[in-house]
Amino acid sequence: MWKLMTAVLAVVGVVVPAPGAAAAERFWELQLNLCNSGIAGCYQQGRSVPEAADLIVRLRPNLVTVNEICRDDVPDRLAPAMVTAWPGDRVYQFFAPALRKDTGAPVKCTNGQDYGNAVIGRVSAASYQGVRTWTAKYASQDTGNEQRTYACVYAIGDHLGCATHLSASSEPLALAQCRSLLFDVIPQIRTAEGFTGKTVVGGDFNLEYDTSDPENAQNCVPPGHVRKGDGSVQHVVFSNDIAFVSTQKYSLRYTDHPGFLVRLTKP
Repeated sequence: MWKLMTAVLAVVGVVVPAPGAAAAERFWELQLNLCNSGIAGCYQQGRSVPEAADLIVRLRPNLVTVNEICRDDVPDRLAPAMVTAWPGDRVYQFFAPALRKDTGAPVKCTNGQDYGNAVIGRVSAASYQGVRTWTAKYASQDTGNEQRTYACVYAIGDHLGCATHLSASSEPLALAQCRSLLFDVIPQIRTAEGFTGKTVVGGDFNLEYDTSDPENAQNCVPPGHVRKGDGSVQHVVFSNDIAFVSTQKYSLRYTDHPGFLVRLTKP
């Protein structure tokens, strides 16, 4: 049983507010898989990270979920890009490594740094009350040595954001991991934090939206939540107290996944 541990081509789905409706707060989520371990064939000598940082500055997302990066990519390039995008606001960052099955130690990039996922977010200075972080490996894992994990950050009183990268070897296993996170882990975090709603999960799920497939990505979406996908394996799932506006994909030269932007608003 798993154990919780604290620790951007077309726009679709544009919603036009009703006349006289109060303006909701913009809340944009950017999902990225940067293929920066140094091991995979899509690796481009680290150039995906500054490319992603430029995209963050350009789009100014409120939340960024990132897969396949090295630990120092966050404080060196990605979090500073968020600070540039949101001067005067509070920016948090949390990196969680994938774990080795044989030793329990972090999986390493070829540069020797820990390899894994990250959540980077912004909260207005006036609303910031600190953050608490959560990570663990999934109970269900494939036979390889890399054990998949999740990274979650609770920005106290504001939102809960999570990033994950699910099994690439087995769709049934990826679905089991996805359901574990969405149906079990996140409700437990909410209970522990005394927080409801305003939750966004982004990641490379290694699942597609396909209603004819038992491993349809939609099958890991709990009641009260909405899923939006990039047409492939990247998805963003959010609680339905956050309103959907549109999605957009951004071609990236130095990774094999597009930047996937989901425009949301929250009360």
